[in-house]
Amino acid sequence: MTSFKTYLESKALSKSTIKHYTTYLYEFITWLDKDNTEPENATEKEITGYLNHLQKKGQGNSTRNIRLNVIKQYFDWQYENGSRSDNPATHIKIRGTKQKKLYPVLTRQELDTLYLDYKLPEKDDPNNKRNWWQVHKLSRTRNKAMLSLVIWQGLTTAEVDKLTEKDIKLREGKIYVAGSRKSNERELELKPQQIMELMEYIYTVRKELLETSKKQTDQLFVSTGENEQSNNNWKRLCHALKAQNPKFINLKQVRTSVITGWLKQHNLRQVQYMAGHRYVSSTEAYMVNDIEDLAEEIQRYHPL
Repeated sequence: MTSFKTYLESKALSKSTIKHYTTYLYEFITWLDKDNTEPENATEKEITGYLNHLQKKGQGNSTRNIRLNVIKQYFDWQYENGSRSDNPATHIKIRGTKQKKLYPVLTRQELDTLYLDYKLPEKDDPNNKRNWWQVHKLSRTRNKAMLSLVIWQGLTTAEVDKLTEKDIKLREGKIYVAGSRKSNERELELKPQQIMELMEYIYTVRKELLETSKKQTDQLFVSTGENEQSNNNWKRLCHALKAQNPKFINLKQVRTSVITGWLKQHNLRQVQYMAGHRYVSSTEAYMVNDIEDLAEEIQRYHPL
């Protein structure tokens, strides 16, 4: 139990969450002890039996789902340290649990077009002599670099905001994304076209933005105003993207589309890592979109 607690601490969970998780796990192991079953030998049968036991005690779906997630994490930990060769809880789901609302998926081509159509001001722009034009150009260049990290690496806006200059490893062609209470750390590949644009942003645009805003910060993306927050940057970017494509809803939709696309190319564990999900169940939720896309294609090409 102590080793599992250390494992949870490495996930940057709060002390309160760790306390609850270890309590839930202790109750599960105590229930297994009644039949002299060691956790290392537990199967899907024992886990479903425990969940049925909780239901008979009056535990609702949400509570049982929390317990199930703790059990899944426990067996993930056992799998990682070599105590087991599988996770018997992987495919267990509780019927009636409210699913996370997902967004209509944009295709890979639509995502790429969203990025390509976000144009930067040209040198011969008729407004290039106006006082605000230079800041406008810098802001658009910065926003396009931010957008690229959402479209190709599937980062959340919060993760983009927390990036520092040292997180971009241009020589290696990679980006490091720090973990948080809600996500795991990860290192992702940069696309070739991103490397040149990020290089231009870091060594030219960012320096000019720091001069213009008179700021000293290690944040990668610098806002032009006095505020360190980038909420206005994201709002302006989303407004422009909606004008480009009516199908665009928000940047959460973009991340959903990226993860759904990954699931068609990589296995579940790879996508869990790339998306920074703490639990594989979070990644599995995005598989619903893939199934709905398939249903739409069947209806379109093979209607009943």
